[in-house]
Amino acid sequence: MTALSLLDLAAYRAQRALDSVVLAQITWISAADPDPLRLRQTAARLAATRQLGRVVVPARVPGGRDHWGPLAAVPEVVVEDSPLDRAALLDWAEARAGVPIDAGHRPWHLAARPLTGGGHVATLVVSHALTDGIGLLNALAAEPPARQVPRHLPHRGVLPGLREALSGLPSGVRAALLAARRSGSPVAAPRCTRTRARAALATVDASAWRAASGGSSNALFLSIAGRVAVALGRVAADGRVLLGMPVNDRAAGDDVTANALTTVTVELPADRVDDLAYIRREVKKVLTTRSEPVTALLPIVPYLPRRALRPVALAALGGAGPVTSASHVGRLPAAVAGADLVFLNLGMQHPEGVAVPERVNAVCAESPQGTVALHVAAAIENPAPVRDALHAAVTSAGLAVRELW
Repeated sequence: MTALSLLDLAAYRAQRALDSVVLAQITWISAADPDPLRLRQTAARLAATRQLGRVVVPARVPGGRDHWGPLAAVPEVVVEDSPLDRAALLDWAEARAGVPIDAGHRPWHLAARPLTGGGHVATLVVSHALTDGIGLLNALAAEPPARQVPRHLPHRGVLPGLREALSGLPSGVRAALLAARRSGSPVAAPRCTRTRARAALATVDASAWRAASGGSSNALFLSIAGRVAVALGRVAADGRVLLGMPVNDRAAGDDVTANALTTVTVELPADRVDDLAYIRREVKKVLTTRSEPVTALLPIVPYLPRRALRPVALAALGGAGPVTSASHVGRLPAAVAGADLVFLNLGMQHPEGVAVPERVNAVCAESPQGTVALHVAAAIENPAPVRDALHAAVTSAGLAVRELW
């Protein structure tokens, strides 16, 4: 069995320290009726990929690394019978995002439901511990493997785990000493909320989007995400809007790494979120000056108990300020976007009533059928309607909203 990379291990154990699951979700809306056989074939194909055909197997000994093991069985596909009104499809997708997943047992699930008047909606919910958005799209577009995928978990005794823990101890000690030297730097406690995430989805004609973008789709999306952030009060004390922009670091052919990305922060004055030329310059500046990910402290992660990871995880999820995550997926491959409308979103599962860091996630994806989908989810104390904020942000950018949920 392959050990999780230290970065993947840190991300997974941080989620467990918060009793939470970070998830990625992709939803398709099609004019065709649901096809249960095709959905089951899709699930079987996904379960045969390296990204989704696995689970996390916990370390057997303290200091050991968690490992990747085979998915025991293809998750059952749920095809609901009762038709769903199209106006309620976002609520249904949100409800499916709340169906529990666990990277160690049932790391993803697929469901579909017919729509009133014809067509259907299908949604796939995946633990982010298995893969990030690009890895998920790669899995969806992957060809079926030529050989049968093993479903049994090979026996792994305690001795390999002990050797692993002992061999990693010197680097773990060095990381602990480095952490001790840095312990004088205060870490700001993030703002937390018990508020349920509220979501909105808007669609725009792709040709109009490209015309409005001036050649930079990413800058236009960041501008819209910035406008949403301002409307929701996600502005730092000094008047800056902080946009967390994931940058893909996945090497070609890498289907093992779960989270191959680095998030950089684009800082915009609140009164410049509509200036695309300024945003392009700021993005270029951030990308050309970004530093390598900080990995020096990661070797200590296997040795930390859950209670020690919790404050670090809270700080990492909450960030140093009111960051709005803005993920621009780009144009989806035809093999992934075989529907009239496709949208992606990020979410989190956690026990009811538990306080978690406030978050706003915005995701943009374009389907080959000519539609740009903008999804925003906000778990914040501000009661401002997310739907209104997204609609105003899109229209103020000179775009007409096709559909709004």
